[in-house]
Amino acid sequence: MNGKHAVGIDVTTNLDLLRKTAQIVMLYFLIILILSERADAAVWGDVNLGIYPVGHIVAPNGLTYNPLFRLGADLNIGTRNIYIFSKNYLFAEKPSPGVTTNSNQGNFDFSKRAFDFKIGLAARPFTDNNQLEFRLWAVSLNNLNRGKYQDRPSGFKDGVAVETRYYLTGKRTWGYVAGGYYLTKELVQSNGEAYKPGIFVGSKLNYDILADPKKLYAFINVMVVNMNGLFKGGLAWRPFKKSPDTEIRLSESWYMNIKERGPNQNALFFELIHYFGSR
Repeated sequence: MNGKHAVGIDVTTNLDLLRKTAQIVMLYFLIILILSERADAAVWGDVNLGIYPVGHIVAPNGLTYNPLFRLGADLNIGTRNIYIFSKNYLFAEKPSPGVTTNSNQGNFDFSKRAFDFKIGLAARPFTDNNQLEFRLWAVSLNNLNRGKYQDRPSGFKDGVAVETRYYLTGKRTWGYVAGGYYLTKELVQSNGEAYKPGIFVGSKLNYDILADPKKLYAFINVMVVNMNGLFKGGLAWRPFKKSPDTEIRLSESWYMNIKERGPNQNALFFELIHYFGSR
C-alpha cells in the first residue's frame, strides 16, 4: 500500500475519533464511579500518554507500521481480594503516502491504527497469602486502519486466558512473576503471521534507585507466549513534589520469535502516566 492513495474510503477525521474516544472514556469513568458508590468498592488505576520517537511495531492484521503515540487507561474496581480490571490502548501511526487519513490537519496529521482492549476478573482467595492472585481475562486487538484492503479496516486478534501471579514485596525490588494459558484463540507474531498462543510466562520487575519523594526506579517487563517474546526495559521517575502520582517513563521494547531469532520489532517509548485511587 505504501505510495498508493486509498480510494473510496469513508474517512472519519482524527479529531472526530479523539472526541468519540474521550466520550467513551468519560462514560466508562461515570459507570465505574456509580458502581463504586453503590458497592462501596475502591477505584484505582492510571491514565497515560506515550510518544514513539522512533521504531516500528506490528499491527493486529500482521502489517508493520511506524507508531506516533498511544493513549491508554488502566481501570480497576473492587477490593484487594477481588476486582474487575480493564486495560485500553489506542495507537496512532505516523503519516506517510497511502496511510494519511486527514491531510487537512497539516503537521498534526496522523492515522488511527489499532485499539487494544482487555477486561477480566482478578481474585486473591487466600487470606494467609495475599501475594498470590488468579486472573481470568479476555483480550481484543483491533486494527483501525485500511490494512490489506483499501476500502475498509481489516484484521483483528483476540483470545481468552487464565493467569496466576505472585507479587513481590521486597524493600527495593517489587513487581510480580506470572504464568498462564490462552484457552483461545490467536495472536500475531513479529513476522506478521497468526499463531495459537497456548502457554505463557511473564514478569514485571522494578528496582528502586531513589526513594520518595522523587522516586526513581528501573523496570523490566517480559512476556513470552509460545516462544514469542516481548521485552521492555527502562527508567521511571516521579519528579513532581506537588503531584507525586505523576510519572515519566523512558523505555525501549523488543518483540521477536525467540526460537527463530527474528524478525525483531522494536521501538523507543516516552510515556507520561498519572495514577489515581488507592493503589
